Amino acid sequence: MQTLNPFGVGAIVDMLGESFVAEDITRWKGRLHTIPAARIAAHFGVEELRTPPDVTDRGELPYYRFPQWLFCGACRSMTRWSIRREKPGKAPRCGNCRRSPQLVPMRFVAVCGNGHLDDVPWPAWAHSGGRRGREQRQCGKAELRFVHVTAVGGGLESLRVQCTTCSAERDLAHLTSPGALAKINWSCRGRQPWQNDNEAVACELSPVVLQRGASSVYFPDTGSAIDLPPESDWATWSEDAVRVEQHPFFRALLGSPDSHVRDGMIEVIAAATEVTVAQVRAVLNDRLGTTTTSADTPGDLAEREWLALTNPRDDHDHRDRFITRRAPFPAAAGHGGLQPVVDQLARRISDVVMVDRLREIRVLRGFRRHTMDIHIPADLGRRSGSLPAIEIFGEGIFVRFDEELMQRWEYQPPVLRRTESLRKRLAGSMHARWIEVEPTPRLVLLHTVAHLLLRQLAFDAGYPSSSLRERIYASLPDAQIPMAGVLIYTAAGDSEGTLGGLARSGRADRLAVTIVSALAAAQWCSLDPVCSESTAQGPDGLSMAACHACTLAAETSCTLGNLLLDRNLVVHEEYGYMREPLAELIAVRAGTA
Repeated sequence: MQTLNPFGVGAIVDMLGESFVAEDITRWKGRLHTIPAARIAAHFGVEELRTPPDVTDRGELPYYRFPQWLFCGACRSMTRWSIRREKPGKAPRCGNCRRSPQLVPMRFVAVCGNGHLDDVPWPAWAHSGGRRGREQRQCGKAELRFVHVTAVGGGLESLRVQCTTCSAERDLAHLTSPGALAKINWSCRGRQPWQNDNEAVACELSPVVLQRGASSVYFPDTGSAIDLPPESDWATWSEDAVRVEQHPFFRALLGSPDSHVRDGMIEVIAAATEVTVAQVRAVLNDRLGTTTTSADTPGDLAEREWLALTNPRDDHDHRDRFITRRAPFPAAAGHGGLQPVVDQLARRISDVVMVDRLREIRVLRGFRRHTMDIHIPADLGRRSGSLPAIEIFGEGIFVRFDEELMQRWEYQPPVLRRTESLRKRLAGSMHARWIEVEPTPRLVLLHTVAHLLLRQLAFDAGYPSSSLRERIYASLPDAQIPMAGVLIYTAAGDSEGTLGGLARSGRADRLAVTIVSALAAAQWCSLDPVCSESTAQGPDGLSMAACHACTLAAETSCTLGNLLLDRNLVVHEEYGYMREPLAELIAVRAGTA
């Protein structure tokens, strides 16, 4: 799972004092297993999805040592390492010291908005200092040292790169300033560290220097989709389906012959493999990926999932990969003292569906760097026809909100004003350029509700908060298929999935307590009134009343990077979507006090 995110193609990985960068998938070695998901592969514009090579099966995930400039913590000498000096299983060692200590990677790297990554040109930097003796820049081979000067205090001014050959030196005070490398006539080389010079492309951008652990050095571009019927049905991928696929006529069917010929071949295959004609057609459609195309948008994918979640089927094979059942809400037996609160919740929640089993496919499409101007594909543009992906199985709860009430709520003036502020900030944000959604009132509301449920379900269902994930279904105004719902689910790499604790939390008696507890927790934050009165929190002010104490979730759980959140849209006493259930809860508590 970590080979996709956070240690996917292009990511810098620190490990036991060493630093590496993950190479692209064209350099992966070993057997890559194909994930049977033609519809999802077509959605991402490739022919197939493949798992990373298994290291236990002699597979290799190549990592390139980066930065190549290293220094010795004892003698402070700098060394430009090369792949020719690598020894399997051994870290680089200093050749100048008697004890030969391990070399340490330099903390700075050069990146550009087109996604290229390189070492800082330390020799050029050392020889660009203000003191320019006649002997400087005349050295045939620069021998560098990375020193710390205590007399000038802290910060980058106290760090210097020196050339011991010609005595040139320069501190790092202006190294990270915009245009610092351009001033020393250093241009982008247009490649990734593991690429050769003949693989470089022309790049007109000037690189900037960042710390190698900076968040803007690497932005993974990932996507995910849920395996849906009929592709997820046992009849489509069972042993019967394998026999159908292995029939000699099946390959001819993939070539799309004449419809009359096709029907005859399907009947022959069905008779020979002892399955129904409908099963043969289901397998054929799945292998052709005819239920979607590479031109599908993320909205189309969300709509397919929405339709599958809002229309649970009564009949399931226990081996299906997508099993859902409707959970009546509220409970027929009542909810005791919480009944007035649940009655208000029932006006806002139109449907609850327990997802007993699902299969999610997570895909790494590529990555971006710095200003995120250019998308770098996972195969570096060689059109391998595949993308790295993993399949994980889990369970979840789907909550659908009343569309009529949602439409009345989202056009309230205070609601529109708050979300309009977020929309303007997102449009001008450099930090969140990867977010492709429109921050409408319903999106921000549903996203915040999902976070409140994530935090509460971590206690109620007994799962670690980082193992829970969200999917937000929020349609734009005037959409043909109105959507207003959230799916909270958990997923694990095991083929058997999880144990059912989260899905069972969708029962009305449990879910009502979970929602009430989440609202009670959201009513008051330990940082209030600062948090509730805030109009800009988080990077670029892309959240409002939302902080770590009340709303933010684990980074692995959130699809929007803990942005576009506002607790006031949920619980505010004047315009909060849940203000009436919360008022009933306060009244119930007052009556029992």
